[in-house]
Order: sequence, then C-alpha cells, then structure tokens
Amino acid sequence: MPELSEQMRRDLVEFQNLQQQLQLVLMQRQQTQLQLAELEKAQEEIAKGEGKFFRFAGSILVPKEKNVLQKELKEEKESLELRQSVVGKQEEKLKERLNALRKKFEEFEKKSGGLGAGEGAKVS
Repeated sequence: MPELSEQMRRDLVEFQNLQQQLQLVLMQRQQTQLQLAELEKAQEEIAKGEGKFFRFAGSILVPKEKNVLQKELKEEKESLELRQSVVGKQEEKLKERLNALRKKFEEFEKKSGGLGAGEGAKVS
C-alpha cells in the first residue's frame, strides 16, 4: 500500500471528526423530536382539560392558568422547531462534507489500489 500524503492523513482525521460530529447532531435531532412530541401531547391534553393546571418549576409544581400555560408551550414549541431546523442544516452540511471526502478517498483508492481500513465508508 502506498504511503498516504500528509493532506490525505489530514482528510482522514477530518472525516473521522465529521463522523463524530454527525453522530452528535443526529442525537440532538432525535432529542428535539422527542421533546416536540412530548410538547405536542401536553398541548393536546391542555386543550381538552378544564380546571387547575400545574407546571414544574425546578423540583416543585406551580399553578398556571390555562391560557398562560398554552402560551408558554407554544413559545417552547417554536423554539424547539427553530432548533430542529438549525440541527437539520448542520446535519446536511456535515453530510455534504463527508460525501465530498468519501469521493476524494474513492478517487485515491482507484489511483493507488486501496486505503486499507475504513474502505467504502458511506454517509446516508
């Protein structure tokens, strides 16, 4: 196997770092999706409910009026949707860069006969 150039080594390190970053971004996206689902369920229950409502403030429950609670949940939902949008954009940029590096590795592999470990890495 031919010796890897310094640039190719840097690209491999960048590829590994980008893979780790993508994993973190995917976990953040999943976490925000779960939070949004919980929030939407809470909004549905509040819309159906009557009487007293309570919300956690740290480790204690505090009473909240229905309209105030609905407004707070709406604002939280908007914030989560914005965060989800930002995370989605990060994910796309990372995937684009990973795919560009993967193509570069494939070209190197064709020219030199192989990279060795990590051949054929693909980003979905």
